[in-house]
Amino acid sequence: MEFNKNKIYDDLRIEEHIFHMESRGYDVFEDFLNQEACDYLKEKLEKTIDEFVPYNNSERSILDKYLMHDLLNRDITFAKTLEDPRLQQLLGSILGENWIMYAYTSSSLPPNGNNFGSRIHVDSPRWIPNYPTNLGVIWALNDFTLENGATYILPGSHNTEKTPSQELFEKNHTRLTCKKGSVIIFNARLWHRAGENCSNEFRHALTMNVCRPYMKQRMDWVRFIPTEITDQLNSQARRIIGFDTRLSSNLEEFFQPEDKRLYKANQE
Repeated sequence: MEFNKNKIYDDLRIEEHIFHMESRGYDVFEDFLNQEACDYLKEKLEKTIDEFVPYNNSERSILDKYLMHDLLNRDITFAKTLEDPRLQQLLGSILGENWIMYAYTSSSLPPNGNNFGSRIHVDSPRWIPNYPTNLGVIWALNDFTLENGATYILPGSHNTEKTPSQELFEKNHTRLTCKKGSVIIFNARLWHRAGENCSNEFRHALTMNVCRPYMKQRMDWVRFIPTEITDQLNSQARRIIGFDTRLSSNLEEFFQPEDKRLYKANQE
């Protein structure tokens, strides 16, 4: 699947996107993935969930049963989603052109159930006025409906450091219903939670948290993802994974010509 050939958005849509992100804290783009891509990614995700074994009996791993952390290691198609030029438009317009990936996971709601994301939370602990450090991306692999657990969000809550009470959240929330194949972009300081799936079928999504290039990632993705996958990716995807923001481990790596530096210059 060639995500790198998707047509970019026009200037007016990007202007509208920036306005929505600054004011309400989220934006939704329909038909971001086609049916074939959704079904293939969903099939691979379901296989990963079926094979899930808690890591070392870790309580955190058990809680994350429906939040898979190593999808980029399992099938190159997940990594190929990072080649999409529209991601650079939508995320770069907020975080700057050199943004990178903090985490790439999934969010699946089992039939008549929920997951660890169903608590009210934010995806970034930092609140800096007028300076977003992290954004979230949700690729909807199923329709997001009220019945199957469409995400609850509190519009505009990214603009304050205050934590909303349960009562305030429940009174003022919005549900992010959308069609299969949509992508949701949101400020990681936006208070939100996954819903409860009251249907008899899984509701699947892929998720990504992205950050400024000088920030630490959840994983050392360059070392974590197999080279047989990363070697096949374009320059955008490799940058997102972290290939332009690596740290030198010795002086030989540090004193390299400009074009061979592990941490590229002028990334703010």
